[in-house]
Formats: sequence, structure tokens, C-alpha cells
Amino acid sequence: MVLTIKQKVFSLKESFNVMDGEGNPVYEVEGKFFSIGHKLTVRDMDGGELAHINQRVVSLRPTFDIDALGVESELKAHFTLFKQRYTLVSPGGDWEIAGDFTGHEYEMSRGGETVATVSMRWFSWGDTYTLEAADGADALTALCVMLAIDCFNADTAAAASQASV
Repeated sequence: MVLTIKQKVFSLKESFNVMDGEGNPVYEVEGKFFSIGHKLTVRDMDGGELAHINQRVVSLRPTFDIDALGVESELKAHFTLFKQRYTLVSPGGDWEIAGDFTGHEYEMSRGGETVATVSMRWFSWGDTYTLEAADGADALTALCVMLAIDCFNADTAAAASQASV
């Protein structure tokens, strides 16, 4: 299953459109207008809530709680120098997520098997990702993981720009 995740640029809150491989809208993602930490909701095109992503504000390392179709998971960032690494602790088996140095390519695996791959477009208006899930059943969870990683990357970029002032 192929999904394209496109950030809405002119929005006061975090907002994404998610399309299938043919460009048809399948999900809408909206964040809270004002909240401490990131809080995103994934809805189907009929407005039904499918998933929630909540950032834990008080934790030693960046952590997100993900509830996708009633399955609760926890995404934890690892501190590394050159690559981005995350672990999704899930009842169906833990996932390892590895990103490249630039944060544009990610691979999600469970038990050594690839669950999904993600590529970020280099030159686009707003963040745009292409997610390819090996199994359609894992696509929603993989989408939630990528949205959480996007939040983490946005926080890191904001902190870096503040440090350089």
C-alpha cells in the first residue's frame, strides 16, 4: 500500500492530507490549535477517528503515545549522532525505525522484516512523504509513526534555529 502524506502549509495548526497511490484522499490529520506537546488525530474521509498521536511532554527522551484502531503503542526516540533511530513498542511486536543522516529516508522493521519505507521529497512546498507499507494492515500504524517523527523533526529544527540566534 502506498500513501502520500502532504503537510498543509497555510494552517494555524498541524494539518496533513493523506492520499493513496492514485491521489485519492484517504485520511485527514489535524493537530490541536493550542496544546502542550503535539496532539494529532487521524480521521477517515467520513470524519471517523482512527488514530491518536500524543507527545509525552515530561520524559527523558522524546516519546509519543500512539493509539491506532484501539491498539496502543509507544514510540521512543534514541539519542544517536549520525542517524535517527526509534523503537515502537507494540503488542504485535516491537518495530525498529531507522532514518538516514538527512532525515529523508526511513525504514520500519519488525523482527528483521521490513514493515514500511518512507521517503521525504527534497523540494516541495510543505513536508511531503511517500510511505510504502508491505502489509495494508500496518499502514495506519506506519502513518502514525511517520507523523510522530515529523513532529520530532519539527521540534528539532525549531530548537536549532533558536540556538543559532
